Amino acid sequence: MFQKLGQKFQQFMIGRNGPDDLSRFALFAAFVFMLASVFVGDAIVSQVLIFIAFAGIAYCYFRVFSRKTGNRSKENRAYVSVRTKVTAPFRRTYSHFKEWKTYHKTHRIYTCKQCGQSLRVPKGKGTLKVTCPKCKNSFTTKS
Repeated sequence: MFQKLGQKFQQFMIGRNGPDDLSRFALFAAFVFMLASVFVGDAIVSQVLIFIAFAGIAYCYFRVFSRKTGNRSKENRAYVSVRTKVTAPFRRTYSHFKEWKTYHKTHRIYTCKQCGQSLRVPKGKGTLKVTCPKCKNSFTTKS
C-alpha cells in the first residue's frame, strides 16, 4: 500500500521543482517565526508572527510544487549567491581557526599580500623565501 502511494507521489512530482535551498530556508524561517510567536507576550505581535510563519510555509510549498523550474532555479541561484556572500567570511574565519588549532605548534600561517591566499610555512627553518602558489608572488619571511 505504501509502495503504491510512494510511486503515485513520484509520478506527481515529475516536472516539478522539488525542495531546494531557498525552500528549505523559507521553511526554517517559518519555524523560527512560529517559535518566536510562542515567546512573545503581546497577542497582536504573536498573530503577526504566526501569519508570517504560515506565509513562509505557503511560499515553501509553492516553490516545491511549482512546474516553472527555470524561474525557481534562477531564484535559487540568486539566493545561494547572496547566502555565499554572507557566510563566506564566517567560513573563512572558521577555516583559519581550524588550521591554526591543528598547525600552530609546527607551522606559521602567512597571507599573500597580493591575492590573499593563506600560506603555511614550517616553524624553525630560519629566513625563508616563500612563493605563493596562486599568484607566484615571492616574499622573504622568518619562520
